[in-house]
Amino acid sequence: MDKYKQLRDTSNQNPINQEVWKELSKPAYKERFMVKIGEHIHIVSTSAIKLFFAEGRNTYLIREDGRKLITDYTLEGLEELLDPAQFFRVNRSYLINLTSIKDVLVYSSSRLKINPDFSYTDEIIVSRDRVNSFKKWLGGPDGNK
Repeated sequence: MDKYKQLRDTSNQNPINQEVWKELSKPAYKERFMVKIGEHIHIVSTSAIKLFFAEGRNTYLIREDGRKLITDYTLEGLEELLDPAQFFRVNRSYLINLTSIKDVLVYSSSRLKINPDFSYTDEIIVSRDRVNSFKKWLGGPDGNK
């Protein structure tokens, strides 16, 4: 038992072991989605997705080429599957990719409006209760605004 404790204590002090453990404990996020287009099933890379949005009972994604495709996931489910450093849930209806944000405007009542870098007719508004966490997310891992 003493030998076990000694080995455990020395392995925790080794920075290489700590880095390996850190890498192994990172969650694996979804890298691609299968979507049905007519009779075909296509693979869409997560990096090629600009936006997920809910409309009625369905959830859609918008690809880099602007095409809107239906998915089999809810926004809640997608939040668990996607890398939170890459995608943010701005309100009840939208999950947006960081790379698809052109700019952000201050909007009424302490809210923010996102202007995407692709053609999209509906307004994407960050809800009041998510504004602070959205700003932190935009600032990156160190939280700079």
